[in-house]
Amino acid sequence: MMSRFQHSVDSPFHISVGAVLVNGEGKVCVHKRTRENIPSELHDKLGGLEEVFILMRESLEDGESLEYAVHRGLMEEFGAEGELGRYLGSIQTRITPGTSYETEKTTLYFAARLTKLGERPEDEESDSDLEWHEPVYLIDRMRDQGLQTNRGDLDESKILEAYVHYR
Repeated sequence: MMSRFQHSVDSPFHISVGAVLVNGEGKVCVHKRTRENIPSELHDKLGGLEEVFILMRESLEDGESLEYAVHRGLMEEFGAEGELGRYLGSIQTRITPGTSYETEKTTLYFAARLTKLGERPEDEESDSDLEWHEPVYLIDRMRDQGLQTNRGDLDESKILEAYVHYR
């Protein structure tokens, strides 16, 4: 059965959560995806760019709280545990996820302080490199990503700006 939070032809809406995972040095963990580390059938995820930086995002599943989904996403995507902080805002965009219909995707973002970094699970999310960067560096990269593509969800700069402003 399809989750009520994930898009389908009958319900072109999607809800996910995201996190700004910050270590003790104040650096943010991101997925760095390049044409070399992503299967060719998923190149549309890059919006035509050679490389992209993406915060942790996880689709919400039926019956789970937002907080649980963030914790699950941190573990599944980064092999990390974190203490959740404030809500940082949302990004709503329209995407065509390799289908014939358009989807309205909403991602709700939270700050998270790294408490434990373990082994990253091997799954479909492990095709990216994990990198830690200063928030200001990522703000500029993500803003450029948004300007160079038609993928509104590749510009997460406003979320990082909210983190910097409200931390």
